[in-house]
Amino acid sequence: MNYLKLSIAIGTAATLFSGCATTELQTQTKMTSSIFLDPVKKSERSVFVSIKNTSGQDVGALEPRIISKLNAKGYRVVDDPEAAKYTLMTNVLFANNLKEAKAAGATSTGAVVGGVLGAVNSGGKDGLVGAVVGGLVVGGIGKLTEDEIFRMVTDVVVREKKSSKVLTTKNANDGQVSVGQEARAGFANSFAGPIRSDDAAGGAINSNQSTKTAQQYETDYVEHKTRVFSEAVKMSLKLDEAMPVMVEKMAEQISQIF
Repeated sequence: MNYLKLSIAIGTAATLFSGCATTELQTQTKMTSSIFLDPVKKSERSVFVSIKNTSGQDVGALEPRIISKLNAKGYRVVDDPEAAKYTLMTNVLFANNLKEAKAAGATSTGAVVGGVLGAVNSGGKDGLVGAVVGGLVVGGIGKLTEDEIFRMVTDVVVREKKSSKVLTTKNANDGQVSVGQEARAGFANSFAGPIRSDDAAGGAINSNQSTKTAQQYETDYVEHKTRVFSEAVKMSLKLDEAMPVMVEKMAEQISQIF
């Protein structure tokens, strides 16, 4: 087998994967649906804030950051929900690492590169050796250069108090839950496979609706709901580096509702 050609092929494949790694921190924050609040005069700009966290991670900095940003926008944060014009309730559902299985994809691609080269050289035996060597080497490089993806997902509810009664309809859906995986877009990710989590907590949860019920009642507020996610991506990114960035982005996005 021509080991020089094999080395060149493996080096080329390794460069491809390492070149697709994210070396600069990239972030994004998105809201699933917009919330529009009626404008009010300055004296009525009061908010009761309730921040919950069921993610299992320490996101204690989120509440003071939200409060600080609301104060900067001219809102008073009060302790009595009955005295507040608005009630802001949030729950952090997830704040952890999501990983792309680039190593598996890289191993497969490396095996193809090595196998094809071996077959060109002299046939079956060399093809097998090339596949094994290429898979192991390129797969290892792909593992070392894969992006670390951290995401924070938060449910947000805003209640806007009204001067008259509001007729509210609440729908409930019962169904069997299924769990799936999400995939990221992009050239490198066509090799990467689905996202997985270090602690098996990643993926997507889908509810297969089977029954639907509705209840009607009167309230003195209008309720708005949305979900916000913040994401940080970089090669070798750590939780203690990603968390402050995601908290800041999350606080900014939520405060901009007001």
